[in-house]
Amino acid sequence: MAEVVYLTGAPATGKSTLTRALKSQIADLQIFEFGERLTARLAGSGQVTDQADLRSQSARAITLDDVRAVDRELLDFVATHRAACPVIIDSHAVTKESYGYRVTPYSLKEFEKLGPTQIWVLYTEPQVALRRIAANAQGRPRITEEEARFHTQLQASVAIFYGMHLGTAIHFFDSAVPGEQLAAQLVARLSRS
Repeated sequence: MAEVVYLTGAPATGKSTLTRALKSQIADLQIFEFGERLTARLAGSGQVTDQADLRSQSARAITLDDVRAVDRELLDFVATHRAACPVIIDSHAVTKESYGYRVTPYSLKEFEKLGPTQIWVLYTEPQVALRRIAANAQGRPRITEEEARFHTQLQASVAIFYGMHLGTAIHFFDSAVPGEQLAAQLVARLSRS
């Protein structure tokens, strides 16, 4: 069986940038990008047109039913690919909303079915996240340093809970390090099986 990695982290930690870098180095790597799948689901209803739109509307557009439907797609995706090639799931259960935060996690029963072999959490200092969002918001809301820190803590809490339930190690990676260095570390982790 190949590695199945649940990759998470607060906004602007570089999850999508990292998965693109890993895909360029591992030809058979399969990536399930949760935000892309939600966007595709909601685009059919005319609610959102792209991920920037999805991020800016968030809970105003995304229902729990939408999240659960994409959760089912993910289970099918992993079942299809896990025997033959590594899989990375780019997802985050915590979203910043106008009223505060929302957490829409997997049920533990469903997360068991997903069965990740590794859990990776990207983090960065709040100032780095703020600079990244200011430079290219892509629909992400403006946040304070404290909100960036709290979002990271919430996302890490969800990942730790998943890992504790499954008995799977959780690895935290500082995404402020040079991208090539981080990608090289993670390619090595994916090649360990």
